[in-house]
Amino acid sequence: MKRPLSPGMLLAVSLLPLLFVLFVFVRRPAEKPAPVPVLTVTERLPPSRILPALKEDREAPAPAPQQARAGRAALIIDDLGNSLDAIQILCGLKRPVTASILPFSPATQGTVRLARENGLEVMCHLPLEALHQKIDKASEGTIYTSMTAAEIRKNVLASLDAVPGCRGVNNHTGSMVTEDDRMMPVILSVLKERKLFFIDSRTSPNSIAFNTAVDMGVPAAARQVFLDDVPGEASIKARIEELFRLARDNGQAIGIGHARPETLQALVKYLSLADVYNVKLVFASALVE
Repeated sequence: MKRPLSPGMLLAVSLLPLLFVLFVFVRRPAEKPAPVPVLTVTERLPPSRILPALKEDREAPAPAPQQARAGRAALIIDDLGNSLDAIQILCGLKRPVTASILPFSPATQGTVRLARENGLEVMCHLPLEALHQKIDKASEGTIYTSMTAAEIRKNVLASLDAVPGCRGVNNHTGSMVTEDDRMMPVILSVLKERKLFFIDSRTSPNSIAFNTAVDMGVPAAARQVFLDDVPGEASIKARIEELFRLARDNGQAIGIGHARPETLQALVKYLSLADVYNVKLVFASALVE
């Protein structure tokens, strides 16, 4: 007779199928998932919905051309202060104009007041001795080469105080003084103390005034065009256009005219040509170095 199986053997025999199944699945390598296809942009979106930025570069709009930068022109009107007629015309232009006012003239204070009330820039038109000048025809307050340094300083300060609120100075006549390397440093030192700029009117081709100012650290510039050296409307108009051409071609230019009826009337008629030349009118202080 066969011996009956013990309970332990019966348990082992019953677990054999389960062990076989576990063995098979542990040894079998895990299957890799199928790769997911990567779609291109055009496959994801219909052609009608492709963004403009994804189109070819040749279809991008060309950038708008930049407008040329406007040149800048400063217009200084000299010899103001003898009457209020000239400053009233300048105020009526409604344009940036620099009013250069004689310090000791009959209407100096009224001219200063009107200029400032109407937003014009004010300068002191400093009288300096000219070559071949007759002393009896000199403007009041004129500074002469015969003066001492103390006398020069005194006269410069008196002239500046007579034109309150002035932001700068340019020379009235002065061809002799602006050539003098003793005189100009004394004058310019006063302007530096007052933090004023200087415009060399260039009444002499041998002027050292501008270079001396730059060397001393005084903000300065020099005149390029005289509007009315030659009288007559046609000539003044031509000089106005010359000023605007220089400003357009070189970036900036300074012109000087005088408080004469024909000059003022020409400005009324032709100052708007600045817009034709793409030139912006500015005060003289905007063009100093």
